[in-house]
Amino acid sequence: MSSNSKAWISWTKLVFAIRLLVITRCSDVTVLPVSVGQTAILPCHNTIHGAAQVVWKDKDLTMLTLNEAVLTDDRRISIQHKYQNDWDLQINGVRLSDTGNYTCCFVLNGVCQTLKIVSLVIQIPPTIVNISSDVTLSTGGSTILVCIAAGAPQPTVRWTLHLANAIVKELDAVAGIYRIAGADPSDAGRYECAASNGVPPVAYRSVQVDVEFVPQVLVPYREVRQQLDADTLLECRVRSNPIGDVYWEKNGRRLDSEPGRYRLSSVKSSEETQLLFGLVVYRLRPDDLALYTCVARNRLGTAVGSVLLSAWHNGTLRLLSPPRDAVARTGQSVVIDCAVEGMTADDQLVWWREDPSEGNGNHKTLFDSSTTTTNRRSWPPEGDAPAKIKYATRGQYSLEIRSVVAEDAGLYHCHIGGLGNFSANLVVVAHRSAGGSGFSPAETNGVPATVFVAVVVCLVAVFAVVLVVVLFTSVKHYRKILDDKRHEQSTVFKTEQSIGSSPTSSYM
Repeated sequence: MSSNSKAWISWTKLVFAIRLLVITRCSDVTVLPVSVGQTAILPCHNTIHGAAQVVWKDKDLTMLTLNEAVLTDDRRISIQHKYQNDWDLQINGVRLSDTGNYTCCFVLNGVCQTLKIVSLVIQIPPTIVNISSDVTLSTGGSTILVCIAAGAPQPTVRWTLHLANAIVKELDAVAGIYRIAGADPSDAGRYECAASNGVPPVAYRSVQVDVEFVPQVLVPYREVRQQLDADTLLECRVRSNPIGDVYWEKNGRRLDSEPGRYRLSSVKSSEETQLLFGLVVYRLRPDDLALYTCVARNRLGTAVGSVLLSAWHNGTLRLLSPPRDAVARTGQSVVIDCAVEGMTADDQLVWWREDPSEGNGNHKTLFDSSTTTTNRRSWPPEGDAPAKIKYATRGQYSLEIRSVVAEDAGLYHCHIGGLGNFSANLVVVAHRSAGGSGFSPAETNGVPATVFVAVVVCLVAVFAVVLVVVLFTSVKHYRKILDDKRHEQSTVFKTEQSIGSSPTSSYM
């Protein structure tokens, strides 16, 4: 062998050694994470020896491909050779069992020299395989919440507590386990387990924890002051689990909804264990002034809250509308005013009328605010329907007399303690038949006669004033016409005199 040939061989070995060094550096492991079920493409770029054959081996060093030929029965495997030096291995629908190192090498002189090592990491989204069931605790009880998740890589588990009003509380859990000890109402809510490992999507599952406890009653105001004859609202806030039975009592007697007297209402808040319970008292009367109690009861116990309902006024009694004389026809109902502002339980207002049949000085009490009773006529008896009540108060203590008869005529007195006695006369006229004619005071439908007369007088006065104005205007206009006519005649007369005297002056 010539010296030139030996030199060429030495040079070839040096180049091959350099290439091997490059191959060694290029064969560092590349980690390729792929989610299970997806397609994995393992890259291999042959820049060392373009003419050599390229081989892919699996984790067991079993030959999978030789150049573009597939040497395995696994139909998921193929070669992507889009460019001259690219020999990418493609695995469709990767499985967890595909995890491992794959080697790309080129064959030279019967030896497979490594070009690339790809570590295929199969990732599996997290799933929660086991979680505790919903649980109900009593106050002071305890429980353990467990959440077990699977996935690749192994998921991290965390617990959160979801409260009302979108409040989320992070919990200190260890290895997916959270312990509740000494439970109280604040521990109730939806507990959510979240498992994540970087592979979407994050897995979520929830557990509902219910804590039962004795009712709690909160009354916003210990005393509510309201004007008599006004509608009043009493409220209490109840926190209870289970809610149980909630109701109002007045002086120890349970109240139910009653049209025109009481109305009960309840509104649940965003928390299932909280309730706003209300009582509306319509047209507050003196006998409504009392102690009201909100009662909440469940199988664990009972709680109460009380509020005192008392009268309110501006500090002084004031007569807003005194009684006025009235006229009514038989069969009508009539109202005699006596509107009073500032009445309290300590004040007294009495309606009474003089009873001529009993002689002077005798009277019949119709209404007394201190006893809150309305007397009836001697008929019908007390047990009859409310529609047959003879006397009733309306508004701020005005008196209503129903189904007026002739005997109802007389003087009615409204006596207000501290203000005095005020009276009005009621005139009753017989009901005129449909065929009758003319006008009677009874046709004023209960309007006081003085008011009706005043209206008629005002109308007559207005008519008289209008008539005077028209006559005055007409006389003034007529005078102007006469003056104009006299002035015109005077002007004509002077003209005629001037014309008649002109020739004489010229002749002279």
